[in-house]
Amino acid sequence: MIMFIISCLTLALLQQNRMSYLEWLSSPIAIGLGITIIAISLVAGYLKKLPSLIWHDMFCCSVLMVWYGYWKLEFNEDAPMFFFYPLYFAILSAITTLMLINRCHNFDDESIAHLRYLHKMMRFDIYMAAVFVLVGLWVTWHYALFATAMTFFIFRHSINVCVEKLES
Repeated sequence: MIMFIISCLTLALLQQNRMSYLEWLSSPIAIGLGITIIAISLVAGYLKKLPSLIWHDMFCCSVLMVWYGYWKLEFNEDAPMFFFYPLYFAILSAITTLMLINRCHNFDDESIAHLRYLHKMMRFDIYMAAVFVLVGLWVTWHYALFATAMTFFIFRHSINVCVEKLES
């Protein structure tokens, strides 16, 4: 999810410095492009045309772009969430990538068994988590729902990638 981390940090930097690129991100063209990439990434992931790492990254980057453009119309331009949500997502993604995904090959047998059990026990698959993110994106009056949905998606992504790496 390196592109997602870079996108989040870039958005936080642009928002903090109030750069002119933010106007383009809130334009209908950017929102339409983001929705198109969301659809392409979901279909490509479902049809197994792209590896999980790539379609998850595409999905998260495009959701971030749509989130900013769509929510910017609903909230004040200097709302703290436009800086802190991307920063939070970047930190969370970096921690899960460094601590879980990059180290899953070093797990002992008991940890691998627990990870596989957790993967199987989770009620929602990654596509249901993506739908949860899209619902959180649409529901602007509960602004914490989007952050919760993205957190769940990031953790679900990390577990999926670890299980895929361990099985290959």
